[in-house]
Amino acid sequence: MVVHKTSSMAEHPNILVVSDLHFGEELLPGATSERRHAVELGARAFHEFLRYHEARRLGGRPWRLVIAGDLFDFMSVMIPGTREHPARTADERAYGLTRGAHTGVARLQRICENHGALLRDLVSFAAAGHTIDIIVGNHDVELLEPDCAAELHRQLALVAGDNARGALERIRIVPWFVHEPGQVWIEHGHIYDEGCSFEYNLSPCDPTDGQLLFNADYAATRYLAMTCPEIDPHGIEEWSVWGYLRYGLDVGIRSFARMWLAYARFAWALVRVRRMHRSFKRRDLRRRTHRERLYRVADETGVPIDALTAIDRLARTPVCVTRRRLASAIMLDRFGVLAALLVSVFAMLVLLPILWALIGSAVVIAGAIAVQSWLGQHMVTSQLPMRAVPNRLRTLVDAPVVVFGHTHDPRWQPLRRGGLYVNCGTWLPATRPGLRRSFTHILIQPQEGSVPLVQLRQWRDGVPQPFDAGADLGAGVTAPGVADEVIDWPRTGT
Repeated sequence: MVVHKTSSMAEHPNILVVSDLHFGEELLPGATSERRHAVELGARAFHEFLRYHEARRLGGRPWRLVIAGDLFDFMSVMIPGTREHPARTADERAYGLTRGAHTGVARLQRICENHGALLRDLVSFAAAGHTIDIIVGNHDVELLEPDCAAELHRQLALVAGDNARGALERIRIVPWFVHEPGQVWIEHGHIYDEGCSFEYNLSPCDPTDGQLLFNADYAATRYLAMTCPEIDPHGIEEWSVWGYLRYGLDVGIRSFARMWLAYARFAWALVRVRRMHRSFKRRDLRRRTHRERLYRVADETGVPIDALTAIDRLARTPVCVTRRRLASAIMLDRFGVLAALLVSVFAMLVLLPILWALIGSAVVIAGAIAVQSWLGQHMVTSQLPMRAVPNRLRTLVDAPVVVFGHTHDPRWQPLRRGGLYVNCGTWLPATRPGLRRSFTHILIQPQEGSVPLVQLRQWRDGVPQPFDAGADLGAGVTAPGVADEVIDWPRTGT
């Protein structure tokens, strides 16, 4: 956690914000060569990005690198049962141990085995006098747990060596947000997405056994993405029931059956977790832990507890908490309309004369279409557009600039009541959002008595440049080293 107390603006570092690097996503069982290659490209470009900024300061100030969530992808790592932590159910034997406080350490160890170079780069960056804040996201929410946070620091210490021990003090895990009063508010943003939030976002694990409660995003990755790894796990929340049907018809009858069995497991996981949400004892324990951590965050950041509680109330309730939203999330409403349509048409064809049966069927089909239209477009893990939240945040904290990650969609949006919302997008050049919209980041230069200077940027051709969604990034991801000259930084974002 981070204390943000400095005496003068001249002492404030310039801020770099990146998000959604998803190191470990290549460990998803059956991950495609395209996905593994995307993580490799992202790691290579991030290595160059860190080396570049490690050696160059802007205005003599050090850098404060804020990783705004999902640095690691615990969600993609399958951990089989062991003697210490045996698989207790058929589900765990098939899909690995569920996420949680206990298995988070093992997942982090697997990721660190694959990405030792990342740890060395982070330590080297901090040893050069810069600081690193790692905000917890929904894909690495286990970092909220003390054992998992301690394991990350242990892994960093292993690569630091005696000469870089002091650097470890400048690498910090942040449970929720980074706030510079009068300048910027930075968080991952998943708590405003009902498919990815938790009922108590600072206490997402079940207190009785340490297991992470399922949300729609986690269940979709565990069952759908692991069963069909060729599907982009960052895109399946946008698939409708008809999208799954079309995909199933394309892959053949055996794969079709396998996919729908996985979908049934996905739906059952959300139904099952709803029982935990209804347990008064378990909910009360999570609520108390959440409240304790909320007070701790307020104390360490200086944000008043009343304001922090109000911001906490902006978080979206997970879809699996209420029957109506759960039915919508797993498309039971759609299936119900379809089933009623088929039963009605069949009954009319059996019981009525053919002319009346055809007329009645036409009326029922028209009614079903109208109901489907009234229901609207429902996603498997419906993601709330987060553009409205920054306006409300601005009324609760002193921050003219609000920065989120999570959506993988780089965005620059002036707010109605003044101020600016910027989404730093993703570093991962996977299927979604694609190469041209990856490697994005934000530069923030705090200003004494004024709003900060903000730029939405992209790592391209070996240097940071203004973000351009149409730019050709072919050369940027393979730039072999660090540019020799300091680039001419633009003063405003576009």
